[in-house]
This record gives sequence, structure tokens and C-alpha cells, in this order.
Amino acid sequence: MLKLLHKHVLEARLARLAVLSAALIPATFATGSALAQTRAEPYPAWPEPVIQEKLSVDEAKVIVAERTKPQTEWKGPTSGPKAPAGDFTIAYVSPDQSYTPHVLWGKGVEEGAKALGWKVMTFNGQGTVSGTLSAMQQALAANPTAIVTPADANALQKPIKDAVARHIPVIGIHATAFPGPSPELGLYHNIVSNPAEIGQTEAAYVIAMSAGKAHNIHMVDNNYAIARFKAKATTTPIANCPDCKMLETINMPLGDASARMNAAVSGLLARYGDSWWMTTCCDGYYTNVAAALRAAGASIDKIKLVGADAPPSAYDMIRKGGFEVASVPEPSSLFGYMAVDAVVRAMAGQEPAHFLQPVFLIVKDNVDSEGGKNNEFVPSNNFACHYVNIWKGTDTACK
Repeated sequence: MLKLLHKHVLEARLARLAVLSAALIPATFATGSALAQTRAEPYPAWPEPVIQEKLSVDEAKVIVAERTKPQTEWKGPTSGPKAPAGDFTIAYVSPDQSYTPHVLWGKGVEEGAKALGWKVMTFNGQGTVSGTLSAMQQALAANPTAIVTPADANALQKPIKDAVARHIPVIGIHATAFPGPSPELGLYHNIVSNPAEIGQTEAAYVIAMSAGKAHNIHMVDNNYAIARFKAKATTTPIANCPDCKMLETINMPLGDASARMNAAVSGLLARYGDSWWMTTCCDGYYTNVAAALRAAGASIDKIKLVGADAPPSAYDMIRKGGFEVASVPEPSSLFGYMAVDAVVRAMAGQEPAHFLQPVFLIVKDNVDSEGGKNNEFVPSNNFACHYVNIWKGTDTACK
């Protein structure tokens, strides 16, 4: 009987402790790394971007004129949840810190986090899939509030699933082809420019500048879904341009470019002569393409390269009047701020902001604008001020 009484007393005490604990829990998860309402599970995917099938010369000229203008107007979010105060840490898992865009995106994450008094831990995959997997595991071991990564999400499915199971949201930057949440890959949000508009912009420049008569070659790395989509978005309007001609689409892994490019360019000159345009998913090809063209004695007045991503080499070639004449860059530090904003919204249990920075086109006339003097695309819309206003609930004038 006495044992039974002790048992009831013990159970009552445990019940009171459970109630007390439940009242105290809303501040943090058991991990102590994020707010209790943090949502790591992705919201439904956004609609897939739509490829424009046809472009007239006049339509192409309008697109080029619009997308070469300064981007002074803020078209992003103006409201959202305030960022919580506390000792929070974002893990930035870079696939390769020797690649300029990865460094610049990480810099944006650090700047946004610093404005909130948060910390960023950077993990470097050293340019390999196995290294990036290891970096992702190290990030998980650090028990961060969230993970931001530009790595291919398809190759990181186990650690991403582990992160989501632990209520750690994963935000991608270029981690998959399309912007927005990716339930299939476990990404709370993926930050990327509209790939349909990137391809459309390349096509528009080629069609407009050739007066609708371009003969075009497209180079792509079919290992990447985003590159395949950009290729379709670029080549479709050119193929449907009445007096243009799509000569060939070349699939070349980016890792093979330096070894294979001389032979590839020699073949193109033999098949199509010395007067054509080239478009691509990724400017990473063009240093080797330009070197092969110079070695073959090709003329910069007859062969013109139009690219995307715009690493420093692309800015340099466009600025100096090399073979590359235009490129569609991706924002640098802005993408990092967008990632921090996604973390803030995930911590509040809200969906990411439905915002895509408008596409910009670099040509020789504007190569030094919008961050171009530093060989990066930084819109002049004072995005940092707008985001800090949201996160801190302030109303500072963002000039």
C-alpha cells in the first residue's frame, strides 16, 4: 500500500514537471539552435518558369533596352516577420571556395547575419562531391539554426533529409534548377534568378544585335538541370526566329573544357566558317573558347559570345572588347541577404518571400555599373537597407 502511494505521488510530481516544462519550451527546440516554431519542411513548389517560344526583332530590342538599365528600384519584399534576438548560427556549406560566386554569396550571408548579430560558420567542400558531403556533415554536427548551400541538392539528399528531420531548414542558392521551395529535394527555399528569363535575355540580345539573322551555336553542360533548362530557354526563340539559324548545341562537361576546347572550336570553324554567335549556360567556357579562337586567327568582329553567370573573366572580356560581348550575371551579395531572409521566415514558420530579382544584362556600355567596377552584380536598389528594415521592424529611408 505504501509503495502504491509513493508511486501515485511520483506520478503526480512528474505530471506537474511535464506541464511546467511544456510552458517553458516555446523558446527553443531541444537542440537550443532555433525557435520552436521554425519550419524546415518545404512549402509547395512554385509554378515552373515559362519559356518564351518566339521573339520578334522589335520584342528582342525592347528586352535588351530594359535589362541593360540600372536597377535602382526595389521590387523585393517590404514586410515580413521580425528576426528574433538571440545567439543563432547559420552554416554556409560552399562546394568550392575557390569559385568566385560561392565566395560572394557567402559574403552576402555573412553581411546579412552580421546585421542581426548572428554568426556564420563556413564549411568548404574543396570542389568535390565527397568533400561537399563531408562539409555538410560537419555543418550538421555544429547544430546550426539553418544551412545555406550553393551545392547541388541532388547530391546531398541524405544530409538534407537529416537536417529537415532535426528542424534545421536548408536554403539553396543555385542548388536546383528553379526558384522557390523544393519539396522533392527538401529545400525550404532555392534562390536563383528566373532561368527562363536568363535564356530569353541571351536570345533577345542575339536576335536584336543581329537584326534577326544570327547563326548561333549553344554550349551546355547537360549534367546540370539548370543548364539544360537555360539551353532550351535560349535556343528556342533563336530556332523560331525566321531568318536566324541554330547551327548546333554542344554538350561539354565544364570540367573537360580546357582539354577539349581547342579541338571543339577547330571543328566549329571547319563546319560553319568564321562568322557566328555562341550562347551558353555558363561563362566558364569562354576563357578557353576565346583562347582557341585567337589561336585560330578568328575575328572579334565576326564571332560574338553571349554568356551567363558573369565571373570576373566575363566582365574583363566585355570591358576590353574581347570575343565576349554580353553576359547575364547572377546577383552576388543580394543572394546572401535573400538566404538570410528565408532563414528569418523559416524561424517564424512562414513561407519564403515570393521574390525574384529582375534579370540584368551586361554589355560594354554598362559593364562598370551595378557593381561592375568590382566585377560583380550588385543592384543599386539598396537591398540591404530594405531587408534590415523588415528584420528589425524599422522604417529607415533606403536611398
